[in-house]
Amino acid sequence: MIDIGFDVIGDLNLEPNDSFNWHDKATSLYCIMTGNISTDIRTVTQTLVHLSQHYQGVFFTPGTLEYETAKGDINKRTSQLVSIAQKVPNIVILHHNIVIVDGIAVLGSNCWETAHEPGTSISIDDLKYNQYRLDDMGFLHKTIDKLQRHLDVKKIVIVTNGVPNKNCYFGQVPEYVDNQTPLDTVLNADSESKVTHWIYGSYDKPCEATLILPRKDDIQAVTNPGQGPNFKPFNPKRITISV
Repeated sequence: MIDIGFDVIGDLNLEPNDSFNWHDKATSLYCIMTGNISTDIRTVTQTLVHLSQHYQGVFFTPGTLEYETAKGDINKRTSQLVSIAQKVPNIVILHHNIVIVDGIAVLGSNCWETAHEPGTSISIDDLKYNQYRLDDMGFLHKTIDKLQRHLDVKKIVIVTNGVPNKNCYFGQVPEYVDNQTPLDTVLNADSESKVTHWIYGSYDKPCEATLILPRKDDIQAVTNPGQGPNFKPFNPKRITISV
């Protein structure tokens, strides 16, 4: 049995002129990022390049912040982010994608936290983003189901920008959440209890908690938001998985 470590980072919320220095902060060979680096793609690129110099692998799930300047063309922005990652060593975009590290499958999707507030009219954008959320959930469910039969995959880590369920807001649940399908319904596909961790973003406080689920083995939900350059000190949250 060996222990594999991952550093968790998310929600940096950087502006174009903000500085981000990760020198001497890495505690693992691999880094998991839950999105929301910046609305500025150049800043996103610079941050990923910087992190790639400190890790053997940086597994990044784009957040809603990365799409704010996409002018509604979500697919084009996703392709742009994938293209950036292909040019930078050690970077992998976890958009409907899987990375397998020593028997641990890391898979991710945005899962779109954005939604309209109760009492307001439903717009075309609301319907569009809700469909993106459902599509991402469909990918997670289908992939988790396939990985149950994958003999080389012993453990699964899910990475989303969206929050898994209401419990992960710790009493600060936004009003719009009642209108969303909970992300953790995808765990119905985890028949062999391979999922050990759910790494998520879109929450403003670092935390680690156990998802309350009707299953034998518990899942650790982990988030570690930076919340901009003035959120100091900011260090990675290390998770360790034994395989």
